[in-house]
Amino acid sequence: MSAPGALRVLLVDDHVLLAETLAVALRMEGVHAELAPLGSRDVLVASVAADTPDLVLLDLELGGEIGDGATLVRPMVRAGSTVLVVTASQRRVQIGTAVEQGAVGWVPKSAPFEDLLAVVLAAARGESVMTREERQVLLQDLYAQRRMEAAAREPFERLTTREEQVLRALSTGKPVAAIAADWFVSEATVRTQVRGVLTKLGVGSQLEAVGLALGAGWLGDARRSSREQAAPTP
Repeated sequence: MSAPGALRVLLVDDHVLLAETLAVALRMEGVHAELAPLGSRDVLVASVAADTPDLVLLDLELGGEIGDGATLVRPMVRAGSTVLVVTASQRRVQIGTAVEQGAVGWVPKSAPFEDLLAVVLAAARGESVMTREERQVLLQDLYAQRRMEAAAREPFERLTTREEQVLRALSTGKPVAAIAADWFVSEATVRTQVRGVLTKLGVGSQLEAVGLALGAGWLGDARRSSREQAAPTP
């Protein structure tokens, strides 16, 4: 049992061996450390809000229903906990997003265990674990990546709803004739929409259009899925 007033740390990590090892080391330092049950994202956030540990050690690649741990940072910080990212992720955009959302810093799982423990203890005590310069560079990289992604997606914003639907259908390998038959419209109508797609995207073929959409991440944008999957009315 931890001493009254001991710092409380919650480990949110699906790498159980590392989490348990770190929890044992923290307890030897007089810190009350426990592993969070990983299941429902909402239950996890609610448990942090109800118990408010001093520090949450958060992995970013949690898998399952929770998925991207960066999405947990803001609600945990709002609940009153300090969040330190402890992750094997090499994705600076993901790490930068976590810092942007309020994480005080991050430490790689590949760090020597003594260094990892030292950073965790410093964060638990409220000490700075990331310099202003390190934070600035990380956020600058994040914003630069977002600008690049926005520029890559900008041509797709000019597509009409029907052109979006045609492009998604083409991405599944459907020929114009099959699209026209599925939607009960003429092939000429679909070909006109295809030409609109090619012109607005600045490409010369359907294959190039699909490749551009894949490269920009446009086809995987869940925000568009509902209107793109519905067949247009003739």
